[in-house]
Amino acid sequence: MFQTVAIVGVGLIGGSLGIALRERGLASRVIGIPRREATIAEALSVGAIDEGTLDLRRVSEAELVVLAPPVLTIPPLVAAMAPYLRPGTIVTDVGSTKGALMGALSELLPPYTDLVGGHPMAGSERGGVLASRGDLFEGSVYVLTCIPRTRPDSVARLAVMARALGATPVEMDSDLHDDAVARISHLPHVVAAALAESTGQSALSQEVLRLLVAGGFKSTTRIASSPPEMWRDICLTNRDAILAALTDFEGALAQFRQALETDDGGALFDAFARGKQVRDSLVPVTLPGEPPK
Repeated sequence: MFQTVAIVGVGLIGGSLGIALRERGLASRVIGIPRREATIAEALSVGAIDEGTLDLRRVSEAELVVLAPPVLTIPPLVAAMAPYLRPGTIVTDVGSTKGALMGALSELLPPYTDLVGGHPMAGSERGGVLASRGDLFEGSVYVLTCIPRTRPDSVARLAVMARALGATPVEMDSDLHDDAVARISHLPHVVAAALAESTGQSALSQEVLRLLVAGGFKSTTRIASSPPEMWRDICLTNRDAILAALTDFEGALAQFRQALETDDGGALFDAFARGKQVRDSLVPVTLPGEPPK
């Protein structure tokens, strides 16, 4: 699909994309442009890139530039690389927030380039290029967003790429995307981090907690192990939507507190039942032996 792809920021997502592009024959050459020299050797060792450099001017060689560092670092990087982008280059990202970022990049990119926002709904609590894998995007939704001047053929090319990665491309308005992911991605990360922190504040010893920790805590707090820098940037760039989601969450949590304080078993049952109904409607339960739904 592409002769040369430049991936700026070679962590888990950027590295996984590089592996997938190379393994599936979607790019003849993948150039990695990380923030640190050590990352180049790591990216080469896992097959994420064909060559690496710290020189942003190398984006001049690419027909597709993928921006994959933490969200708040993207605009200054684009400002630095903009003079070196060649006409017709497609610029995309893999950031978890779209509205503010698309607005900033539309101002920074030269008019002779094309911007297609991207957010593959895939990831891991592990960070860094050494955690990359070529099948990371299989079975996921790959959101694509546009600005008014985005060319339809550029969106179509990235949609084909997403399908070749094993994902399902979905075009979506940036603000709608941000409101939705605040609920199903960003709030869960905030809650998982807060739950893990509150557990650590317990007077119980770490030895006792570690001895008894089981599936409930492990599955609920797994994403609390995600890179703090990435999630700080995500929260700051989707602040209003996350605050709205937090307000609703705090209201639901208050119902549990009220039921416990009043020893109201019926209210507790109803609260758990409402949660189960919503969860089961969004994530259908798969019985043992059944294929995933």
